[in-house]
Amino acid sequence: MAQYLLIGVTVLLAAAWAVQQLFFTIRFPSNLPRIGGGSRFSLRTRWRYHTDAQGLYKEVYDNYSKKGKTVLAPGLGFRDDVILPPNALRWLQRQPERLVSAIASQVDTIQPYYGFGHDKFVSDPWGGLLVKTDLNAVLETVCAAMNDELGLAIASQFGTDTEAWKEINLMPAARMIVAQAATRFTLGGSPAGRRLCSEKAYLNACLDNADALVISAGLGGASPKLLRPILGRIGAWGAKREIVNLEEYFKPVYRERMEMLEKEATNPGMEMPVDHLQMMLRYGLKERRDEALSLRDMTKRLCISNFGSMHQTSIQVVNMLLNIIDSDAEFDTISVLRDEVAQVIGSDKTSGWNKTKVAALTRADSVARETLRLNSFSSRGVARKIMGDGLVTEDGIALPKGCTVSLIAYWLQTDGDIFENPFKYDPFRFSRAREAELDEQGKPGLPSLSFVSTGSQNLAFSHGKHACPGRFLVDFELKMIIAYVLMNYDLEFPPEYNGRRPQAHWVTDAVFPPEDAIIRVRRKSSRETPVGLLSV
Repeated sequence: MAQYLLIGVTVLLAAAWAVQQLFFTIRFPSNLPRIGGGSRFSLRTRWRYHTDAQGLYKEVYDNYSKKGKTVLAPGLGFRDDVILPPNALRWLQRQPERLVSAIASQVDTIQPYYGFGHDKFVSDPWGGLLVKTDLNAVLETVCAAMNDELGLAIASQFGTDTEAWKEINLMPAARMIVAQAATRFTLGGSPAGRRLCSEKAYLNACLDNADALVISAGLGGASPKLLRPILGRIGAWGAKREIVNLEEYFKPVYRERMEMLEKEATNPGMEMPVDHLQMMLRYGLKERRDEALSLRDMTKRLCISNFGSMHQTSIQVVNMLLNIIDSDAEFDTISVLRDEVAQVIGSDKTSGWNKTKVAALTRADSVARETLRLNSFSSRGVARKIMGDGLVTEDGIALPKGCTVSLIAYWLQTDGDIFENPFKYDPFRFSRAREAELDEQGKPGLPSLSFVSTGSQNLAFSHGKHACPGRFLVDFELKMIIAYVLMNYDLEFPPEYNGRRPQAHWVTDAVFPPEDAIIRVRRKSSRETPVGLLSV
């Protein structure tokens, strides 16, 4: 009996493999080289992506990307990904959407059909586009509210003791700080939404939902297409549960906003909330009415907004604070940044945070960009899905329909031919260059070296018309965090770190800061901080 069962299982697996190869496997041209050589990847090469993607991508960059050659590399699970060289970026940006799609690539990455029950929540990203079209127009108003929330959030995590040092686990603290500030931006413009900003159960629900979506995307994306309908649903079980949980918190806010919009119809001059949710509902009722009238659908749109504003921003905050402390002994980073904040913000808080002040924080900007250069979450950039046959790269590779292309970002951003001491964190690497090129008004030049600019040497926000629309909000937020933390707290590493930050770690091609990193903080007394900077 066991013998027949073994034969049956073997036949079933062989049949599944044959179906996968015949109907779900992309055929790449013979002139497209594969990392490791040969006509197909060995199990060792595939395993190397999952255990040493950093080293594998170094080989890809040195042997192909840097020489202007396209190459095929193994990806998550059983995927194969085309890696384009940096000199192909302009060529890629010129291709029409009907042939090269950023959104289709995001759908493949996030697997929203399983996590959300429908692809539309990613394939039709109207909620995110409002950040670019509507929210940036009122950015200063939104960020002023976020700054108030940051003061409360940071104090709740870092404490207010001006005598004793407090050890904190930085990652969970940063996640809660960013979640609270992001909630103020997302739905904190009305009383019900405002209450959720400091409700830890709600903030934890948002973070749990983001973590569950990462798991759902990872398992769905890693699964062979033949098995994805099964494994994708298994992986998405946690995400769907967290969406239902989040809906209970969101329901009172949603009802409050819908009532406000009904009253506004008969009282056009009444004051309305200014936040992302209000913009989504206003737009949705006009252009996506079925979604706007569905509590469940709007909860899912909220999940997308939260993921974008919380997940990678909190990672950036952790890396940034670790790098500031790590570089302080050599560069006097903390004092330099404090002096800049005092000079730009001063004791005059009447005008609050605005774009002019944010742009003037050139050294804080450099700290953030240098952190992205070395510690970006994704080691690749500008991922695009090929939507039709017939597209040929500049080095003569015919890209088959359905494949994904991207560039190696990490090794490009640490190339010794481009950057001096490429693996050294130099907090003022970019501000020195910008301050050396002052314009006629005496303002730093070289805007292409700013945190929010994108290009082949700064791919964390992608590039071109699909560059992250929320990066301007992140720019505000990171600088407000730097200003508040450094002007109100002393920071240091625990003695056992010997003054050096714990290193990041790679999980396939994603780069995470150490989850257990500890820093020591102590609130500065009011005598040490100018009155106007106690809550910048």
